[in-house]
Amino acid sequence: MHIKILDTNVLLDRPIKEIISSMKPCKIVIPLAVINELDRFKGLEDNRGHCARQAIRFLDSLRPQLHQGVSLPSGHQILVEVNHCNVLLPEYLPKDKVDTRILAIAKGFKEEQDSPVTLITQDICQRVIADTLGVAAENYTAEQVDLDSLYKGWDSLSVSYEEVQDFYQLRRIQINKNLLENQYVCMEDSLGGRHLGRYSKGFIQPLRRDLHAFGLGPMEGNLEQSFLMDALLDSKIELVSILGPAGTGKTLLALAAGLQQVVNQRLYSKLIVTRALIPHSRDIGALPGTKKEKLTPWMAAIYDNLEFLTRTFVATKHDDRCSPSERVEKFMEEGFIELEALTYIRGRSIPKQWILVDEAQNLTKENIKTIITRAGIGSKIVLTGDIQQIDNYRLTATSNGFVTLIDAFKNQDLYAHISLSKTERSRLAALGVKLLP
Repeated sequence: MHIKILDTNVLLDRPIKEIISSMKPCKIVIPLAVINELDRFKGLEDNRGHCARQAIRFLDSLRPQLHQGVSLPSGHQILVEVNHCNVLLPEYLPKDKVDTRILAIAKGFKEEQDSPVTLITQDICQRVIADTLGVAAENYTAEQVDLDSLYKGWDSLSVSYEEVQDFYQLRRIQINKNLLENQYVCMEDSLGGRHLGRYSKGFIQPLRRDLHAFGLGPMEGNLEQSFLMDALLDSKIELVSILGPAGTGKTLLALAAGLQQVVNQRLYSKLIVTRALIPHSRDIGALPGTKKEKLTPWMAAIYDNLEFLTRTFVATKHDDRCSPSERVEKFMEEGFIELEALTYIRGRSIPKQWILVDEAQNLTKENIKTIITRAGIGSKIVLTGDIQQIDNYRLTATSNGFVTLIDAFKNQDLYAHISLSKTERSRLAALGVKLLP
């Protein structure tokens, strides 16, 4: 049986049960030095502390046979191993260092066992030293989403003249093609005409007639934005994810649809906007003031979009004297808009509200799950993200919670996803997306 020795950084990356399930049946060895390391991290309030506590509790449930090895129903064996003090290592490796003790165990198993031995670690230097000692070493990478095949939420197909006639007369057609629930379709006829629809319950149906919200609609010829507005304005779709580069209109269109249904139509009681508070570059430290004053710098992009949307909004004859920023403040004072830090979402139950989660590419799987499980009856959640702009150093374009949600929720009848590609902000912004890596 293959022997795999786990480094501390692996157990701090994700829950131990998830790590075990991602491996084929093997003998998993956890050095005693790693247990001591977990004890140091268990008090942290971040994801590392959570994983450390889970690992410790799991190992505690396997006592008292850990020193001999415990067989799991999955076919794995787990063993906690003490240091191999008699293993000869180069003198330049400090004996009191945790990494050295882990290497000693890996080398000791390699010398004593006939089975293949592999050290699993995310530490690049540790893998290099292990290779120098003749010990096989691998990086631990969890199963990730394939970006090339990531669901984009819409597809194109060819249709006949008769099918186009039925599409507009009967308001639905049936197509012999495998489509997912709430997947959008651009149908092209033989004359080059384009006809937009959405697949639902076995049929493709036309989009809603009015795709405008709060004075804003899709740009002319931008079919992706047309798909998006249809999803945003349909109350039966309770979860919408929007993926796209800067300037494609993700946040602006989502806010417009939210304001339309909160302020004008009163379908929802409040528009809640939240985002992960992760700095793009070096953090400037803690900010003074009230919660609103602390959030203002983080929500600057949201304020910009809200001011743009409310520039022509006039509720009374006196409102034309107000500046856009004053109108936004009025909306907030009257309870139509609430800006909230993601930190304060946990524990809340949020019914009948429109929830916009901006910059969702910076969220972990746990963050996404926390947000989705906050939704009460009648609420709608919209997530926007750009996987080219990830500021959370622990996440990548394939491991963040946003792409995980897209892959997990596709084909659900209450979910729709749209990937935007055309930058509408400005020609300069479009060139920046195109030319810069």
